[in-house]
Amino acid sequence: MALVTTEETFELAKLGRIWRVSHGWTMEAAATFHFGFTVGESDMIALSREYFTLSTALKVELFQATWSGGAPAKTINRRLEFKDQPPPIQWYQGVTPGALGDAITGFEVQSSGPNRVGKDGDKEPFIHTAKASYVLRVTNTGSGAQPFTFAADYRTKN
Repeated sequence: MALVTTEETFELAKLGRIWRVSHGWTMEAAATFHFGFTVGESDMIALSREYFTLSTALKVELFQATWSGGAPAKTINRRLEFKDQPPPIQWYQGVTPGALGDAITGFEVQSSGPNRVGKDGDKEPFIHTAKASYVLRVTNTGSGAQPFTFAADYRTKN
């Protein structure tokens, strides 16, 4: 049984049930940047995720952890008619994480040039537990100050 299908994603987008969070920033070599979010009463399903940098290396880690501070990350409903509705889960950028412990999941890539990593929601969704807090850490493991972008589609569990 497929957890998420292209057809389901499209139908939920038409209903205004899928949201997109995105952020761009510049980061020095060996620096980290943290996103935080707290799931509401229903589980959250992270669908497609996209990471891009002109840096030669990138490391991403997800932790179940508390966080504080930060600013709301740009979030928009995939059905533009509902673009002004508040998102069911607000992501925050530039947060200060609490104790992180071991990463739940993550990846690291390295190349001689820019790096783009896309995680396909049809094949690689994650279900985040209701009422839990998470921290996503992005690290510039390459050289020099470089631009980074992150975007994710998500929805609450039916």
